[in-house]
Amino acid sequence: MQDARPNPTLDLEYCVERPIFTDFLQHAGRTPDAVAVVSHDTTFSYGELEAISQRLACFLLEQGASASDRVVIVSSRCAGLVYAMLGASRAGLTFTVADMAYPRARIEQIIQALKPTFVLVCGEATYEPDPQRGSVVRVVDIPEMPTDALKAFAVEPKALPEVNPGDPAYITFTSGSTGEPKGIVTHHSPLVHFIEWHSQRHSLTRDSCFSLLSGLGHDPVYRDVFTPLSIGAKVIIPAQSTVIDPAALARWIHQHGITVIHLTPPLGKLIETGAKISGLQFNALRYLFWGGDALSSTLYEQIRAIAPNAVSVNFYGTTETPQAMAYHQLDPALDNAKIPLGKGIEGAQLLLVNEANQLVGEGQVGEILIRSPYLSLGYYGDAALTREKFVVNPFTHAEGDICYRTGDLGTYLADGSVMFRGRGDSQVKIRGHRIELAEIEASISRHPRIKQCVVLANNDRSNVKLVACCVCAKPVASAELREQVGQQLPDYMVPALFVFVEAIPLTPNGKIDKRALQALVDKQAAPVNSSQDLSPLALKLSQAWAEILEVPRIDPALTFVELGGDSLSFVQASMVLEELIGHLPDQWEMIPVVELCELASDTKASRFSIRAMEVPVFLRVVSIVLIVMGHFQVVEHWPMFGETMALFLVSGLSLARFQFKAIKESGSVRTLVKSVASIAVPTILYTVLVQVLFDKVHWQSLLLISNWYSPNLIGNFVYWYIEVLVQMLLIIGFVLSFERVRNIISADPFRCFVIATCVLAVADVLISRYVFDASALFNRVPQHYLAIMVLGMAIHSANSTTQKWIVTLVAIVVVGWQDMQAMLGFGPLAADVWSHIDIAVPAALLVIWVRSIPVPGLMARGMALIASSTLYIYLTHFQFLSVARRIGDYPLLGVVFAVVGGVVVAYAWNKVVRWVLMRGNFDAKKRRADKVERVA
Repeated sequence: MQDARPNPTLDLEYCVERPIFTDFLQHAGRTPDAVAVVSHDTTFSYGELEAISQRLACFLLEQGASASDRVVIVSSRCAGLVYAMLGASRAGLTFTVADMAYPRARIEQIIQALKPTFVLVCGEATYEPDPQRGSVVRVVDIPEMPTDALKAFAVEPKALPEVNPGDPAYITFTSGSTGEPKGIVTHHSPLVHFIEWHSQRHSLTRDSCFSLLSGLGHDPVYRDVFTPLSIGAKVIIPAQSTVIDPAALARWIHQHGITVIHLTPPLGKLIETGAKISGLQFNALRYLFWGGDALSSTLYEQIRAIAPNAVSVNFYGTTETPQAMAYHQLDPALDNAKIPLGKGIEGAQLLLVNEANQLVGEGQVGEILIRSPYLSLGYYGDAALTREKFVVNPFTHAEGDICYRTGDLGTYLADGSVMFRGRGDSQVKIRGHRIELAEIEASISRHPRIKQCVVLANNDRSNVKLVACCVCAKPVASAELREQVGQQLPDYMVPALFVFVEAIPLTPNGKIDKRALQALVDKQAAPVNSSQDLSPLALKLSQAWAEILEVPRIDPALTFVELGGDSLSFVQASMVLEELIGHLPDQWEMIPVVELCELASDTKASRFSIRAMEVPVFLRVVSIVLIVMGHFQVVEHWPMFGETMALFLVSGLSLARFQFKAIKESGSVRTLVKSVASIAVPTILYTVLVQVLFDKVHWQSLLLISNWYSPNLIGNFVYWYIEVLVQMLLIIGFVLSFERVRNIISADPFRCFVIATCVLAVADVLISRYVFDASALFNRVPQHYLAIMVLGMAIHSANSTTQKWIVTLVAIVVVGWQDMQAMLGFGPLAADVWSHIDIAVPAALLVIWVRSIPVPGLMARGMALIASSTLYIYLTHFQFLSVARRIGDYPLLGVVFAVVGGVVVAYAWNKVVRWVLMRGNFDAKKRRADKVERVA
């Protein structure tokens, strides 16, 4: 049988004699009006791109750049990136791309390593040199619009220097084992050779439509840009917000008729998810070129379902190679359970060698050496590492015949293809990025309280999860370490879990015992099953929260949201937490109990110190007090309105904050049902009690629908606010019970909630006009307030300044429309609305733009008690007014009695419910024990 393995002595010809921009210039000369680039902001032709890149190149040279200089491009995903890459290249400069999403420290590392003459800033990126470092780098802003770019670099055009294709073209940074990123220097020829082979092998033409979806600091970005420009095709650039939004990304691919995508498997999964959410098929898609990570057969089949006409090709290469050096085209008719790396492209071979540098046989495992004349030049400023990794071909020993030692392991299949068998060193792939665990270890070890650190890469189902095992000189919180690493390294390099051990276990020969270390990780990562496993602080917090949440015990590995916390319990929970740990961290409800206890500060705030009260809590207090004051006519012709609307707004915000994620992750609305029950049950019981004593029982009140009936039919003591709230929660719960709806919202919560708010506001007007006029019921119906509640959900989802301005405008229009109805004569205040003060619009603006309000500690505790008792104050306030009137007819005294009485009722009710639940749990345990005893 013929040996299908590659012949390691075969002469591999080197035949590239032009720089990477040459083919682009030819197309710009032949078809200057053809579209070259389409971004989310602009579209421009080959002629415009040629003119901009030439002017930028001339500008850089006029400003003193020379052929040996380096340029760092700090960029977002935008058209300016293309200008900068071409301009620097045509000037004969060596460029590198730093993604603006990198931490500032990472970008500074790159700049300090290269010492560039220029930093080109593109799109939404910003960069200011650090004066403490004594940097003399010049920062040049690259305009996005073609006309602006031409004006910015309005220099006299002149002949540009001839560029040698053997000179450095770009430097790509990867994770380094020394704790510093390492730069890989690449000349023009490898990319030119790859594009030539790529376009011929896969019949890519000027009619192809390419996407720029690769990570900006990752070497595939070069083929995303230069492949289409080298064949006269166009490249489409999405906004970064589109790339991370599954539904938006799928719509973008479909809308632009993308035909070619270079992508990683995680990005492919994102696209597949978005297609399912949006119900789209990509019939125009012709090629999917996979790289950066292992492609699974499951994902391949899922992609085939949404892109039936697309051919999938598995690429294999490394930054050092620097483009794909092997490929395997998948055949849907064959078994693709295991997808190989494939065979070498033209001019490249995959050599699998054993420790004796001999070619391994079929089925045997060997290290993968990539042999090609189109390798990178080596590591920037590190000749020793270059010699170690770029070695002379062990089969020819010819000086110019070089192989790159990948550190990957593989086996030959019968047809000569290579199957990947893992890594032989500490490198791992995370989200398509190759990283050195040692760099993460170095970052963590810089913390003054860390003595030693080892990072493990654990396979968690289909993903790789990083776990940092740390030996501490003094205790340190996981959150503190996570924040430090996040400031120095990209987010994909931040460990998911920090485990603290007394010592790193070693093998008898002194190496790290990874198996023993993994056992320690598994033990610590296991759920906490007994109180003995908890610190005193965690035990105290767990017991307090168990009482607040009315359960026998809680799992301290879970967050407040995961434990079923809601808007009724979070005020009490936050009070307890603040007492125990001091200042509350942002989004504390999303941090596990055990990690919250690690954040405890040494000093606790006194009762008289100023505390930060969250605005939603503050609004609850103000609204319920104003409602009571209005009902008690504290001031004749009460001048306030909109208090109830503010409560609905806060309820919507709390629903998004405490319920939506739990519903999404559990796939069930049971947590919302529990919240509805905690509102409905006390309301029904109290209503029955009051109606039995003072009126008669009305069935509408038992069903919480009396708001739909006129007062003369349902009697007194009708709690319409609670009834409308429960009805809206049931409507929203019903909508969220559908998985497809949850998926659509999860893809872009802010957009969905804003659109829903506007639709519901319009629906309210149409229903009132054409279906059912609820003005006789004072508009105390769900459709009148649903838009307000969903607006609260939109406010919680507004994470950027732009989104906050959008939701501000929506709030003014939607909430203002409710006021306008009253002004136009549709509401109970229509007659004298101009003498009233609306608090709903200011409340909405306050909750959008202000996170917290400083309040004295003692006052904060009292207000927190009122906020957590809102339901019971609303239920009982008229009865406590009757009690106050026995002392005297003083409305303010009645308000005090109502508020204090409601807090007392809330406390008593919670204690009774807790006792009942605990008693029920005890009886259930006793019955199980009796059953076991009888069986025995």
